[in-house]
Amino acid sequence: MAAAPKADAGSAESGSKKKLFLMIGIAVALIVISIGGTVVALKILSPAPPAGEAAAAEQHAPTTLAPAIYYAMTPNFTINFNVNGRQRYLQAAITLLYRDPLLEELLKLHMPAIRNGLVMLLSAKNFDELQTTEGKETLRAEALEIIRNQLQKEQEALAASGKADKVSSANVEQVLFTTFVMQ
Repeated sequence: MAAAPKADAGSAESGSKKKLFLMIGIAVALIVISIGGTVVALKILSPAPPAGEAAAAEQHAPTTLAPAIYYAMTPNFTINFNVNGRQRYLQAAITLLYRDPLLEELLKLHMPAIRNGLVMLLSAKNFDELQTTEGKETLRAEALEIIRNQLQKEQEALAASGKADKVSSANVEQVLFTTFVMQ
């Protein structure tokens, strides 16, 4: 008779473990259903983007970029400044970043005009202004604009002359100062 109570205690312990696992399973199922319901509700209730925005988002989707190509403009630029009766100098090495290999031919062909525009830009700058980070960033942006404008002007001239096979819509992405010495 003593053996019967032990069997009842073992089955009671086994039954409480089953109930515990059942409760944990129900709790996990409720959490999963809650998360799923929230995701579905957010998708249903979120406003759809207007057709124009959806097309623009697809158009600006990340695309694979071609490898960067660097073109070092040689020789370096050396500019004289007269600051308070003293001669000051700027020596800058400029490298261009672009991705279309066809652009290199245009850069080489029109380099004298590009260099002229950059020399005019550099020599018109204030020496003290160029010593600040903001002055250098402004110079980079203005140099990029000069290069892009010169290339665009020359590409339009090529298109007008009927040599459209050499016209490229590619452009320089960045102007990089690889050396910038002021003294």
